[in-house]
Amino acid sequence: MKEDVFPLTMNTWIRDRLVDGDGGRLDVNRHVMSVYLMPLRTYYLGTNERWLGEPEEVVQGFFADRLARGDFFAEWERSGMRLRRWLVNAFCFYLKELRRRKYRDGRAGEMADDPLTFSGDPERAVDRAFVVSVVQQALETARLMCNDTGLGEHWSVFEQHYCRQMSYAEIAEQTGYKPDRAAVMARTAARKFRATLRDLLERDAVHGDVDSEIASLLEICNDL
Repeated sequence: MKEDVFPLTMNTWIRDRLVDGDGGRLDVNRHVMSVYLMPLRTYYLGTNERWLGEPEEVVQGFFADRLARGDFFAEWERSGMRLRRWLVNAFCFYLKELRRRKYRDGRAGEMADDPLTFSGDPERAVDRAFVVSVVQQALETARLMCNDTGLGEHWSVFEQHYCRQMSYAEIAEQTGYKPDRAAVMARTAARKFRATLRDLLERDAVHGDVDSEIASLLEICNDL
């Protein structure tokens, strides 16, 4: 019997995609690249390794290297870490490897032996960037979902009320919907957004830890 390299304790969405063959692995890789580009870029810009290259190029190089490894996500699951913490740790090793390569090529100079340092609190910086990135992803995914299910107008009302801070009376003047109807439409779209946001957070959290993850991220939101 073939060994199950993706244990049942692994995040359900990631597990389901990974056991679905190459197509599922591409889904996981796309998710990681879309959500974690901003946090890793933020981390990189806070380090003393900024001389290694342009932020997007360095992060994309990391993705190309690590996401191609067949056991990368199984190793993450065994670590028991949140995905963004695991990615930052792996990124640190990648930066050291990149620095050694530049040193061998004669492009590192005296900085080749300097330890990797970060200006400020790296976890806080990564968490803040993660919040922004995951909310942007959730908004876009929920918007497309609403459009695809005939709830495009509901999403428009949601954006007017929650994103543009318009009252339901103001929305009623613009759209012709009665205020109470606009409120129902906004709440319907808001449920789609919250469900999408929770799904994205579950992909990052340690198995069964999504509620504490949401609570900790809400604390971060208060500081944004």
